[in-house]
Amino acid sequence: MKQIFLLISFLLTSSIGWAQSDENKISPYLFEKFMPADVMFKDGSRYKETMNYNLLTNKFCFLEKTNNKIQEVTNPEDILNVKIDGRVFYQENNHAIEVLPTNPPIFVQYKVHIRKQADKGGYGSTSETTAVRTYAGVNADGMRYDFNPEALIVGKRYQHYWLEKNGKRRSFRNFKQFVKLYPEHKAELEQFIKTNQLYIDNVEHVKALCVHAESL
Repeated sequence: MKQIFLLISFLLTSSIGWAQSDENKISPYLFEKFMPADVMFKDGSRYKETMNYNLLTNKFCFLEKTNNKIQEVTNPEDILNVKIDGRVFYQENNHAIEVLPTNPPIFVQYKVHIRKQADKGGYGSTSETTAVRTYAGVNADGMRYDFNPEALIVGKRYQHYWLEKNGKRRSFRNFKQFVKLYPEHKAELEQFIKTNQLYIDNVEHVKALCVHAESL
């Protein structure tokens, strides 16, 4: 059988158990569970896997069929796209990017804040670092980040968006930046956002706003 992935193997319990040990913690995975996925390679081959996306390492993962272990995909450059739960992703600059089915298309990059777990202080007290740092992945900007699941707490998720118009991508991270992409409809869009109580971190809300903006 063709070897399609170079693998880094992790025990299932060590890879996802820490995210589930405390119900107040946020999972480092994009999906709540590993989902059926269709993987299309650039050479035209296609494979069915059960996959998820790790927001800490910025890597796709899949469940090994023989032993149910989590495997990391380490050759994403060979993948054309991954379809999970009806959603389409591709790899760009060491990140998975989702392409939303809008016209014009919207591209989404999913990220999380992480922080260190509280350390034991004097007399049994705990101290916790206040800085929240965004990690781009295991290898980024010439540096390597080693994640210790027992020492990290996953914080708020957020998205970076790009709208492609006339062959150019324009980024936006909030609604104020989005509205600037349609300056002639500023008042209408601001009213639409207010009336419908839209939230920038809700991808469906962003899709609805884009459809409305294009209808004006």
